[in-house]
This record gives sequence, structure tokens and C-alpha cells, in this order.
Amino acid sequence: MQQPHGKATISDAPPRPPTAARRPPVVLERHTWRDPRHVARELHDRVGSELAVALRQLELAQLFVHDDPKGAGERLEQGLRAVSEAMRVVRELSGELSGAGSSRGRLADDLRAFAGGVAPAGTRVRVRTEGEESWLPPGHRGQLFLILCELLRNAFAHARAGTVRVRTRITPDAVTAVVDDDGVGFDQSALVPPGHGGFGLVSMRERAHGLGGVTRIESVAGRGTRVTVRLPLAGTAARTEQHA
Repeated sequence: MQQPHGKATISDAPPRPPTAARRPPVVLERHTWRDPRHVARELHDRVGSELAVALRQLELAQLFVHDDPKGAGERLEQGLRAVSEAMRVVRELSGELSGAGSSRGRLADDLRAFAGGVAPAGTRVRVRTEGEESWLPPGHRGQLFLILCELLRNAFAHARAGTVRVRTRITPDAVTAVVDDDGVGFDQSALVPPGHGGFGLVSMRERAHGLGGVTRIESVAGRGTRVTVRLPLAGTAARTEQHA
């Protein structure tokens, strides 16, 4: 296991809040539980998200236990909170909650908090959001958050990047998010990029497609990767009011 050479740097990030304060919004609709793919996405993106945080914190606690017992204890506490949050999410999913919950914070803050729990040591994470979040319907906001979390996890796991950037631009007509890194990249002529063919990117595409959105992946070996997600918003406010 690689020894830590430093801490992940999250631009303008406040201290990482307790896991319960950054929980992914509830974005469930009762009819979607008939689709096994929806259940798989929710388990992967919501439960998997918390378990990934827990695993990272427990690994760091193990590394710091001798040289920094206090730091190891803090990491252990964060890992335990993440496990508790995963259990809460499982209870939510089991209860088949309906409707769309609201986020507890701003999108950029939630993304920084998430990245702070899973980013590799030495990786800088820069998050920027432009536009009014009030233009995002709750369901779109929740799905966008899960999509971006998955792209961050993918970059942390495979890119070996020094810097990962998340830029989101919200207008009344659409939201466009770009996640790019300066990592190893891959050859796009390959049918499936090494390490990138798992369920996570499939889930990301399905979530975007379910909202009428599109995704684009651009990469060059040795020059990093950029993923762009665009979700249309025109008319969503009116549809939300009609179903309220």
C-alpha cells in the first residue's frame, strides 16, 4: 500500500462536515423501482459512494496509526460515520421513498466535501459553479450530484492526476458540467479504456440520458481526460409545477 506523501487539496474547501450533513439528495420515484437497472444505480452510486469514503478513511487510519495516532483516530471516526450513512441510505432505499428531497448545501460545497473523503493524497481538487442553483429542479440537482461524484471517483481511481477540476455552469435552459484531469489519459481508439469500463460510467450515462442529457468523453494518452455532461432544463420548471 502506498504511503501518504501529503493530503489531498480541495480548493476553498471548508473543514469536512459530518457525513450526515453531506448526504446525497433523495431522488427516487416509486415507479422506477420496477427497473432493476435503477436499483443497481442507486446501490452503486449512493451506497457505494459512502462505502468508498469509509474505505479511504480506514486505509488512511491504518497508515497513520503509528506516526499520527490523533490523525488516525479522526480518520477512523470519519470512516465510521460513512458506514453509518451507508446504512441509513440502505434503509431509505429499502423503504422505497418517493419524491425528490432537497440538498442540505450548495452543489460546490457538497462536491468539495465528497472529494475530501476520497481524493488520493497529493491530488488537488478544484470546484467552481456558475449560475443560480435555484434554476435546477431538485431531481436534476440530485442526479447531477451523483453523476459528478461518479466522475470524481473514476478520476481518483484511474487518472493518477495531480489536479482534478469540476466546473458547472447553470443557465435557465441547461446545466453543463465538465470534469477534467491532468492524469495519464487513454487512447480513445481502444474499445474500452483500461480501468474505465465498469458500471460507474454506464450509470453516469444512464442518469444523464434519463434526464434527456448527453455526455462526451475526450482523452489523449498522457494528456488527461475530460468528461462533459449537459442536461437540458428548458421547460423543467413548468413540469415540476404541474406535478407538485
